[in-house]
Amino acid sequence: MEARRTSSDDGRASAGDDDDFVETFRSNRALISCAFAREHADGLTFVDASWHMPDAKRSGRGEYMKSRLRPETRFLDVDAVSDRDARAPHQLPAPEAFEAAMEALRLKRSDNIVVYDRNGMFSAARAWWMFRAHGWDNVRVLDGGAPAWRAAGYDEDESAKGEEEILAHIDACAAAMRTRRENEGEAKSTDFKGTREELVKNKADVLKNLDDRSFQVVDARGAARFRGETKEPREGVRSGHIPGSRNVFFGELLDDEKKFKSIDEMRRTFEASGLDLSAGARPIVASCGTGVTACIVALGLHRCGVENVAVYDGSWTEYGIDPECPLATGHPE
Repeated sequence: MEARRTSSDDGRASAGDDDDFVETFRSNRALISCAFAREHADGLTFVDASWHMPDAKRSGRGEYMKSRLRPETRFLDVDAVSDRDARAPHQLPAPEAFEAAMEALRLKRSDNIVVYDRNGMFSAARAWWMFRAHGWDNVRVLDGGAPAWRAAGYDEDESAKGEEEILAHIDACAAAMRTRRENEGEAKSTDFKGTREELVKNKADVLKNLDDRSFQVVDARGAARFRGETKEPREGVRSGHIPGSRNVFFGELLDDEKKFKSIDEMRRTFEASGLDLSAGARPIVASCGTGVTACIVALGLHRCGVENVAVYDGSWTEYGIDPECPLATGHPE
């Protein structure tokens, strides 16, 4: 079976001369190491994209205000930069609202952006996908995130930080969304797909795929949730999975330090699930509970050389709450 094209290296760019670090940064496959980021920090723009599950009782925003990897680090709220009228949490906003938020954060497409989170690898992958869906390709994820940075002994900035800039980018997104709604009148748009629609799927796309099977679906939730053996954490959401989908728990792609495993290890995991990673295979769409850990799977597939992996933005929360949507339980068909 012919394998899809993979990166020429392991995607973790090693530090080189300052004259060519930009080329090195832009040539890797989505990840950079803490060593590379620390050595070339002055040429990078750091973005803390930490978001925690509600039951964690943690605030990514509050933690950012206490410390950050670099003094100039920005904070991107992946939950609030969204369509607040959507049926599921943190779905993409309209493209102009995303751009308004980035302008408020003083981010430019020409910046060498490094996103990270405080869990090691969690919501940073969502931020990476959000940027890509809006045509911002010059974005990489810090492998292992803030925990790996600390484990390497690198300093952090612990000066007090106000929340004015955080609120500004949230308000900018919300204001642009209000303008969009006012201009649309009664015919309000939903299910925004950024500017690269091939990277975003909605419920209608997934339902259509039940018949035409034009793409493969991989679910990043744990096996028990996928098989419908346990109650979903959100009230009213049924247990089970999208018929025909495969299951790769996102944690299987990460090592004990919450860094991505090698490409060979991840490829074996994906193929063992029944996904076809061969050249010419049907495209792959990742889903999960609310569109966060699906982005980890999408990033893992991207590192394995699978191009343009899409994410079902509403994911199981949107699909599972709709009694009209067919579901399956048990092991994959």
